[in-house]
Amino acid sequence: MNDTTSAARVGWRQRVRAASRSPITGLALAALALLAWVYASPIGSSPDDDYHLTSSWCAGPTASEFCADADNPDDATARIVPEALPEIACFAYDSEASAACQGDEFSWDPSVTTETSRSNVGGGYPPLYYAVTGLFAGGDVQLSALIMRLFSVVLFLGLAAALWMLLPGHRRPALVWGWLLAAVPLGAFFLTSNNPSGWAIAGVGLSWLALLAYVDEPDRRRAIGLGAVFVVAAIMAAGARGDAALFVGLGIAVVAVLTYEARQSSWLPSARWLRRAILPAVMGVIALALFATSGQVRSGLSGFGGASGGAGSGGTGDGADLEAVVQGPALLAYNILHLPSLWGGLLTEAGVGWLDTPMPSLVAFAVWGAVLAVAFSALALLERRTAIAVLLVGAVLIALPLYVLQAGGDRVGQEVQPRYLLPLMVLFIGVLLLGRAGRTVRFTPLQAWMLAAALAGAHFVALQITMRRFITGIDGAGFSLGSGAEWWWVLPIGPDVVWLLGSIAFAGLVAWAVPLVLAPRDVSSSAATRPSN
Repeated sequence: MNDTTSAARVGWRQRVRAASRSPITGLALAALALLAWVYASPIGSSPDDDYHLTSSWCAGPTASEFCADADNPDDATARIVPEALPEIACFAYDSEASAACQGDEFSWDPSVTTETSRSNVGGGYPPLYYAVTGLFAGGDVQLSALIMRLFSVVLFLGLAAALWMLLPGHRRPALVWGWLLAAVPLGAFFLTSNNPSGWAIAGVGLSWLALLAYVDEPDRRRAIGLGAVFVVAAIMAAGARGDAALFVGLGIAVVAVLTYEARQSSWLPSARWLRRAILPAVMGVIALALFATSGQVRSGLSGFGGASGGAGSGGTGDGADLEAVVQGPALLAYNILHLPSLWGGLLTEAGVGWLDTPMPSLVAFAVWGAVLAVAFSALALLERRTAIAVLLVGAVLIALPLYVLQAGGDRVGQEVQPRYLLPLMVLFIGVLLLGRAGRTVRFTPLQAWMLAAALAGAHFVALQITMRRFITGIDGAGFSLGSGAEWWWVLPIGPDVVWLLGSIAFAGLVAWAVPLVLAPRDVSSSAATRPSN
């Protein structure tokens, strides 16, 4: 082989390696993986989709055509809407039932209407999510809802890509790995759903990191860009769920702890820090206003009060024999002792969809193994401010669900669903990954690739189980999703192709992210031990 051919091959390998590490490659892989989740489940597959979809149709520009007053003297919130909206989740709560009920006997015709009170007409949720998604509402319910899902994915990926470009290099592992560790399966499912929880998770998870970089950024143009990402992400979260507005405020408090800068010989804040604090202060007031006016928040603060443990409330139902045991002071002790099971559901909830799609133990084992490995490694790099921030978020993860459960007289497993706390978990993992003085969590190649394999394997299983539940029901058997399919989209490709492409894309994304946490090689040590010629 001549020198020219050898140099050409080396150059080709370098170009391939550079392309594989390009942020465009990471963005493309993330888009393909999330696209698979968009099509993994039918319209109506996330909790309370009948409520959320009806709310979108009643908030958009076509509301006058598809959402008419019911003229019901007993219920001012009743509306006349296309029958498909309140009936969309005909498969809910029965994990053995596929989405075939949306077939021939299901009316997608918008002219076939019915009366419903399941909508945000009464102002239970902030109006922004429904106002934006309502822009895509139309006569074709299925297509409109699918476009809403795709828009949410594009919005999330656009903000994440902008944040990647604006972040300094040592902050990027917190962005990428914070999301990878929180994605399987609950994060990916809700980010690609018609549920406002997706916006809440995305907005909280992106806003705090954008604000942190904004306060520290010396370059004015980059600071403006980071501030814009923070504002959009914060409004996105606070405008979707009332509790997310609270979490945005918590993210602002975390950043204040991490960045507070005092004047020389004084505890008072510096002029520079005060100038940068104006933007988060304004956004904090807006978030507080949305929090205070949300009916959903008022209900949570007073306790949901279901105490039934049914699937609809997010409960597992431990049996009536426990009702007498966990009353009064004993309820607090019970909830404290069982709170870890609620945290466990944050990343591997036994109930994707309408809390009716249990995940295998393998998914929980792999995901939590990866999270704990990263957490223990991160503890070695915690400085005082970061430790305070971690303790602050951790305290909220403990106190908030306990308060809501106690106020409603509920046990862990009832009413408070793990997805409500997932924005906090994204924030918690991200703060842990910040590192110290520019240092980030690092792993040996073996450790990093074991983490990647655990996440990719968990995603492979979680996506298949989610699709199986809606295609044949969870009782369906066999490796192939297309075999015996009772429901599927009108697509030129089958479910097996979507599953495998999504799984390969996610595995590629994790592999792309591995170099971000690889420990640098000890060049001096290797050189010293290399034998001389």
